[in-house]
Formats: sequence, structure tokens, C-alpha cells
Amino acid sequence: MTCVCGSGKPYEDCCGPLLARKREAASPEALMRSRYAAYVLKDFDYIVETTDPDTRDLFDHDANRAWMEESSFVDLLVLAASHKGSRGTVEFVARFKRGDAPEQTHHERSQFRKHKGRWYFSAGETVG
Repeated sequence: MTCVCGSGKPYEDCCGPLLARKREAASPEALMRSRYAAYVLKDFDYIVETTDPDTRDLFDHDANRAWMEESSFVDLLVLAASHKGSRGTVEFVARFKRGDAPEQTHHERSQFRKHKGRWYFSAGETVG
């Protein structure tokens, strides 16, 4: 099966080992893609686990879980990704549907932080 993150790679060589907690993300982009896959596959625990411990308490878990459960995800397009040292940025567009509403687009620039050798999502800014 091709990975749901849009990388074109087989799931077992892409996000599968990350969501199975057998491997850590090697870059902010890999973490971003795996978090998208977690939303698609409804693995909310992975979303929480990969959120920066310094900002995790600011995360509205109930609202995000509800949004995930009510949405079906169409695709992901990574527009840009970079990292230097322990900081990284990924800009992406994700398309999704909620109920009978028309398809929606979410364009975000996400910030990532490497802490104790592991990448975490730390903040996101909607673009546009």
C-alpha cells in the first residue's frame, strides 16, 4: 500500500514504522508526514506524543480529536521543508472533508523542535 502521506513510498517504508513507534522521524518533514498519516488513520495518541512537551498543555486535545474524528482526509502537499540544528519548518496544504460540507483546504506553516534527539511539532500558523 502506498503511504497516505503522499510521499509515493510504500507505507511500511514511510510512515508505518513511525506510527508503529518502531522508528523516530528523521526530519521535520518526516514528522509532518507521519502526523498527517496519524490524522488519516485516526491515531490521536501519536499526535499527542509528537507534540512538543513544552507546548503540549496548550494543545486543545478534545477539539483536535473531534476535528480528526469528523474529518476525512483527501491529500497532503508539502510545499517547503527545512531545518537547521534543532529547529525546522514545514509548509503544507492538506485537503479534507467534514460531513456533507464541501472539500476544504488547510494551508499551514508548522514549526518543529528537536529535543533529546527527537523531532516534535511545536506550533502552526495558518497561511492565507
